[in-house]
Amino acid sequence: ADILLWREPKIAATLVIGVSLLWFLLEVVEYNFITLVCHASMTSMLLFFIWSTASDFLNWERPIIPVVVLDESSFKELATSFHDRFNQILSKLLDLACGRDPPLFFLTTISLYILSVIGTCINFMNLLFIGFVSMQTLPIMYEMYEDDVDRVASMLMRKMRKLYRKVDSNVLSKIPRGTVKSKKHA
Repeated sequence: ADILLWREPKIAATLVIGVSLLWFLLEVVEYNFITLVCHASMTSMLLFFIWSTASDFLNWERPIIPVVVLDESSFKELATSFHDRFNQILSKLLDLACGRDPPLFFLTTISLYILSVIGTCINFMNLLFIGFVSMQTLPIMYEMYEDDVDRVASMLMRKMRKLYRKVDSNVLSKIPRGTVKSKKHA
């Protein structure tokens, strides 16, 4: 939260510059990701080799490389967490698809449609970059202009509710609905 709200400006700025540089290399220069990783690894290995060799001749301190060992339980915990979260989302989407919450169903459908339209216009890497930049800038902007944003958001919510009531009374209420039967398990 401190990084997103720029309370630690050096870390936040470093993160934004690093991601911007990565985006520039992958999108503008059209560097391949695998090639970039290989070149970065070769460069770091070469720098450590030069540093280690020069430290013998120039009486410098040799580089200290920490040993990083990740245990198996960390990966199992991550996979279990991902699996549980994915099942929750899938269950919620299936509930929505069955018509148990019509307002949320239409909101989800409209959101997915908007996301699909955006997806046809922007490639995935650019979408990730825009998402990251938004994640870094929107919280601090909201903190600075919280009252104005809340006022506009509440006005927009009132208009959306009014529009939904109109669509519900003119269209949705006229759609015949059958009973939702639960699946029997043997």
